[in-house]
Amino acid sequence: MILYFRENKSEFPAWLKRVLGVIRFLLISFLAFLLLSPLLKLTSHQVEKPVIIIAQDNSLSVVLNKDSAFYRGEYITRLNGLIAALQGDYEVRMFTFGEKVVPVTSPLFDTLNFEERQTELSSLFDMVDVRFVNRNIGALLIASDGIYNRGFNPLYHAAGIDYPVYTLAMGDTAERRDAFFERVLYNRIAFEGNDFPVEMIVNARKMAGTVLQLNISEAGRNIESRQIPVKGNNFSKTIRMNIPADKEGMHHYVITLISNRDEVTLENNRYDMFVDVMKSKQKILILANAPHPDISAIKDAIKSNINYEVDDILLEDLSGPLEAYSLVILHQLPSFSPLSSGLMNRLARAGTPLLFILGEQSDLQMFNRLNAGLQINVFSSGGLNEVQAVLNESFNTFHVSEGLADLIPFLPPLNTPFSRYTAANSARVLFTQKIGDIESGAPLWLLQSGLKFKSGVIAGTGLWKWRMKSWLVTGSHDLFNELITKNVQYLAVKDDKRQFRINTRQRYPENTPVSIGAELYNESYEPFNEPDVNMEIIDEEGNAYEYVFSRTGNGYILVAAGLEVGNYTYKASTHAGDKALTEQGGFAVTPVVAEQTRLRAAHDMLSELAEMQGGHMIDPEQMDSLPAILKERGDVKPILHAERKYIEFVDIWWMLIIILGLLSLEWFLRKWGGSY
Repeated sequence: MILYFRENKSEFPAWLKRVLGVIRFLLISFLAFLLLSPLLKLTSHQVEKPVIIIAQDNSLSVVLNKDSAFYRGEYITRLNGLIAALQGDYEVRMFTFGEKVVPVTSPLFDTLNFEERQTELSSLFDMVDVRFVNRNIGALLIASDGIYNRGFNPLYHAAGIDYPVYTLAMGDTAERRDAFFERVLYNRIAFEGNDFPVEMIVNARKMAGTVLQLNISEAGRNIESRQIPVKGNNFSKTIRMNIPADKEGMHHYVITLISNRDEVTLENNRYDMFVDVMKSKQKILILANAPHPDISAIKDAIKSNINYEVDDILLEDLSGPLEAYSLVILHQLPSFSPLSSGLMNRLARAGTPLLFILGEQSDLQMFNRLNAGLQINVFSSGGLNEVQAVLNESFNTFHVSEGLADLIPFLPPLNTPFSRYTAANSARVLFTQKIGDIESGAPLWLLQSGLKFKSGVIAGTGLWKWRMKSWLVTGSHDLFNELITKNVQYLAVKDDKRQFRINTRQRYPENTPVSIGAELYNESYEPFNEPDVNMEIIDEEGNAYEYVFSRTGNGYILVAAGLEVGNYTYKASTHAGDKALTEQGGFAVTPVVAEQTRLRAAHDMLSELAEMQGGHMIDPEQMDSLPAILKERGDVKPILHAERKYIEFVDIWWMLIIILGLLSLEWFLRKWGGSY
C-alpha cells in the first residue's frame, strides 16, 4: 500500500490508488494471518431420541391357549398401533425371540407366526448389551408369556442392567385341564437282544377321576400299554417300562396319552422317542502280566461308555481267541514271562490294535522289536523314574477338553523306566515327561496309526492315582474317564478305507436343517469333488426326495430343510472314473416338544423382572397406555450431544476463495486503470 502512495506517476487516479492499497493491505494481512496457523473452534449439537426396544415372544406356547385367535389377529394390530404411537417421540427398534433373537427390519410386526419351538429369554439381554452399547436406551418392552426352556434364568441374567424393563403379559395363567409328559428319559443307544428302560413323568391337571391310557407303539404296532388312574387335580406319577430291542437299526417309538376328557391341547400328549439299536458292544480286553490297581481304574473308565464291554484277564489265564476284541490293552506286557513271545505272535496275526502300558515288569527289548511308535534305550543303572505329564499343545488326534487340560498339571507322577525315549516320526505325542522341574520333552504317552494296526504307548504305571486325583479335584471321575475313553475310541475304531463316504448325524432336531457331508477319494486316497453326488432320501411312508450335493472345498455338502419328524433312509451315489460308488444309511428328525410341555404363563416371573428393573407388568388390553407411562417417568428423554472440533483456517475452502478474490479484484482494477 505504501508503494502505491509513494508512486509519483499519474498512471492511476488518487481514489484508485487508495482502493488498490487497501486491497493489497488486506491480502498481505490475510496471508500473514494464515501463516500463524490459526484454529477455528466449531460446536455442533445432535439430539438423540430415547431408544424403545420392543421384543416379541414368537414361540409356540403363546398361542397354545384359548386366546390363540386374539394373539394371531387383534393383538398384532394393537401392537403395531403402539409402535406407531411411539415412533414420533422415540426411536423404536423391534425384535422377535424364541430359539434366537431376530431383528425386525420392517416398520411393523408383520412376520409373527408363533412357531418357534424353544424360548430363550436370557439371550435378549445379551443382544441389547451388544447392539445398543453407549446408546440412549429409554426402555425395554418384553411381550411374552414368561415361559422359557433354554438358557439362563432371566431374573439373574438381567441383574445390573441400567435401563427400565416393562413386560407385556401374554398367555393364560389359569390352570387348565391337561394331561402331558413332563419328562421322558431313555437311552438313545440300545443293543440288540436286550431291553432298554424308559422312565416317564406323567402329569395331569384338573382331571381327577380320569383314567389315562398310556401306549407305546412303533410303526402302528402297539408294544406296551398301561392304565393310569388320575387321583387329584394336581396329579403326577413316574412310570417305568422296559422295551425290547429286538432288531438292529434306528427305531421310532411313539408314546401317547389318551383320555376321555376334553383337554386344552393334545400337542403335549405325544412324545416321539428315537433309539439306535446296535448289533453288539465293542469288546475291549485288558491283558495284564500281574494284578495291579491300574487295571481296575482303566476298566471302570471304559465301562463308563455303554458302547464298550470290558474283559480283564491275567496272561497266565488267557485261553480264548483274540480276534473278537476291538482293542487289547497290555499292562506291563510283553514281559519276561515265557508266554509273552507266543502272545505277541497271536496278536500280530489277529491285527488287533494294541495299547501298551509299560512298567518295571515289561521286557523293553521285546517291546522295541514291535515298532509300536516308541523306542526305549534302557540305562545300565536301570530302575524307575517318577515322571509328571505335560500336555503337548500341538496334539490334535482328538480334542482335549479345557477341563482335562487344566487337570493335567495336578496329576501325580507315573513310574516310568529310567531310559532314553525316542518317538517315531509317525507317532502323535499326547504327553511329554517332566522330571522334577525339568521338562525333558521325552514322550510319555503317544498314539500311532501304523501300516497294519493302530497302537498306543503309556510309558509308565500309576494311572489309578490319576483317577483318584480327578475325584479329589473335580468331585467326579469324568475327566479321567474322558482321557481313557478317547484313547480307546481312537484305537478301537477301524480306519475307513472307503472311496465314498457320507457323514451324517443320527438325529436332527426338527427346528434345524438336515446337514449332510460327503467325501470322495481317488485310488490314491486323495480327495476330489469333480463328479456330482446325488442322494435319495426316503421317509417312513415311502416318499422319496431327490437331492444333489453342493461342492465345498474338497468335499460336498447337502442342506435339506423342511423334513418332517420321523425316520429316514438314504441312498447316495456317485462315480470315480468308471467305478460306480454308493452309500446307504439312515437318520431321524426328532421333535422339539419343549413348548408343549409347560403351558401355564409365568406372569409372576414377568412381574418380578419388571419391578426389579424399575418398570412394571402391563396387560395387553392396557398396552396403549405405555407412551403416557414413559412420559410420566421423566428420565426417558432425549440426550443433547455437543461435538466440538478444531480446524485450521488454511483448511477452510472459502479462505482460498477470499485470497483468489482479492488477487482477481486487484488485477481487474489495475487493468481497468490502464496498467500493463
